[in-house]
Amino acid sequence: MKPPSQRVPAEARPSASIWVLAVGLLLTPVAVAIAAALVPQLRVTESVANASAFVGATLFPIVGLSLAALVEVRLAVALSVAAVAAAALLTFAVWQPTPVVTVLLVDGALVVVSWALGCTLGRRVQHASHLLPACVVAASADLVSLLSPEGPSHAIAQSERALSVLAVWFPVAGSSALAPALGVGDLLFMALAMGVARAHALPYARTVIACAVGTALAGVAAARSGLAIPALVPIAVMLVLALPAIRQLRRSDRAVASWSMLIAGTLALATLARTLLSVR
Repeated sequence: MKPPSQRVPAEARPSASIWVLAVGLLLTPVAVAIAAALVPQLRVTESVANASAFVGATLFPIVGLSLAALVEVRLAVALSVAAVAAAALLTFAVWQPTPVVTVLLVDGALVVVSWALGCTLGRRVQHASHLLPACVVAASADLVSLLSPEGPSHAIAQSERALSVLAVWFPVAGSSALAPALGVGDLLFMALAMGVARAHALPYARTVIACAVGTALAGVAAARSGLAIPALVPIAVMLVLALPAIRQLRRSDRAVASWSMLIAGTLALATLARTLLSVR
């Protein structure tokens, strides 16, 4: 046995890293497979069924990403993996097997793409405070995209075919139905935040919890209002509140960050105002 000073940390052992990565990337599709076999026989109220489907479609991907984000791979490997997963998603968009099989494959591919691109990009962010403008810009873009009739998120939300390959789905208890929750943009941004947290020694558990709480808030708001809610807004808010270090902008970054946040925020508020006026 090696003395304590010579022991190799678990994250540095290739075999340990492979197992952690495998568990992280396979957690969601395995959970879907188990749920698809068990939950149709359950007899629960509609509200419980909807809530359990939302929890399943959000909790497992977030936990899976949080495990996979612990493992860093070379850029070339990450890009290759992302390309293969993206090609698989395009294939599923054209050729769709049975619903459960499609969900298994799509959910797995979305987690893989998000880990490969989001975590890899996050680890290459130069300073932790760069996550602050990223939060504001991402949240604003998600709001504008969802509320604008010409926005990509708005179009995806209206198309079940698009949702079938761009959102995580989970079985609904007491039936054979499947329900979507997190979109690929949500997963990518959370993976990016986790990558930044790993690269800059931010409180990792707090980062993951902030993502989970933000997602839960979006789910509650959607359930109460009956409307599609831009999940990146509460996710970004929770990250900013939970991670004080990202609010400490360097002097050299303040001008660019401030202008980018101002422009993004203004566009988001203008879009929200236009939407509210059109409803009236």
